[in-house]
Amino acid sequence: MTRALQAANILVVDDAPENLRLLCAILGESGYEVRPVTNGRQALQAAELHPPDLVLLDITMPEMDGYEVCGALKRNARLKDIPVIFLTALSEIADKLRAFEVGGVDYVTKPFQLEEVRARVETHLALRRANVDLSESYARLQALERLRDDLVHMVVHDMRSPLSVLLGHLDLLQDEQGLSPDGKEDLRAAVQGARALSRMANDLLDVSRLESGAVPLQVATHELAQLAHDAGAALQNLERGRAIAVEATAPVSASCDARLIARVLENLIGNAIKHTPAESDVTISVTSSNGRAKVTVSDRGPGVPVEARQRIFEKFGTVGGAGSSRYHSAGLGLAFCKLAVEAHGGTIGVEPREPRGSQFWFELPTSAQLR
Repeated sequence: MTRALQAANILVVDDAPENLRLLCAILGESGYEVRPVTNGRQALQAAELHPPDLVLLDITMPEMDGYEVCGALKRNARLKDIPVIFLTALSEIADKLRAFEVGGVDYVTKPFQLEEVRARVETHLALRRANVDLSESYARLQALERLRDDLVHMVVHDMRSPLSVLLGHLDLLQDEQGLSPDGKEDLRAAVQGARALSRMANDLLDVSRLESGAVPLQVATHELAQLAHDAGAALQNLERGRAIAVEATAPVSASCDARLIARVLENLIGNAIKHTPAESDVTISVTSSNGRAKVTVSDRGPGVPVEARQRIFEKFGTVGGAGSSRYHSAGLGLAFCKLAVEAHGGTIGVEPREPRGSQFWFELPTSAQLR
């Protein structure tokens, strides 16, 4: 038994003095600090004054029975996680089930078997310590994640101004006459890279804002095929020779924030271009069914491994894949897409495309159903 468990504080509640003496003796011999009380009201006062690590609680007591005491403990935010082991001479299954229903973790049947009492107490104290350690570790990880996010956001925020200046000057250079074909191609590649970096910076900041619900949606009715066509055309200007086709048999509208959904489309189309061979096309289809509008971006890339199809939508999600050492999601783009679509009450996913490739899709309600 560890020193931490030996030093544990145990509150014993029983209206029978002989039971208290017996429990205090056997638990005291095991190194625990034992605090005996004889009724429910004293138990609640003692627990509030100095929260114990575990409670041994008799069920049958006058004025306030063990079920009531346990219920009061579980309603108290400071005391609700303290494990309660019931002491009972009741043998009916219904009585034991009620003990668990009100929040007990175990029970010991009277008359006591001393080794059983020790074993159950030791087990639940160890579980309690493990839960406390896990909660503390999780809190530390959360604090580290917040520190990391704050640092990254500060850096990215400071990057946006020089990026804007860089893009502005690159755009001006594109209007210059007399550039050689190679120079024009180099400039086009520089513009493409700068815009991609700007999109990643925006994605990172907006992922955090969407997670905290700090992005107000400007919702109106928009024709999705038009949004898809505009997003495809913008990327096609940067990816010359790439065929990006939009297929829609009929107009399909959805209630959405056009700015956010346009960026979702840009991320999905850009992801498809990134993973598709230069000679293959990218297709965007827009359909509707049962009050939902669906947009699908299809490519002829290597496909997404089954085990990666959920994780690539997670923030910083990277998963190993067949045929390469790592399969990388498009930075934070897919995490942004998931949050943006879900903010509209929609869903997003990826499926294989036969014989090769992937189909990234998202659905939106045709009427506003925002979270």
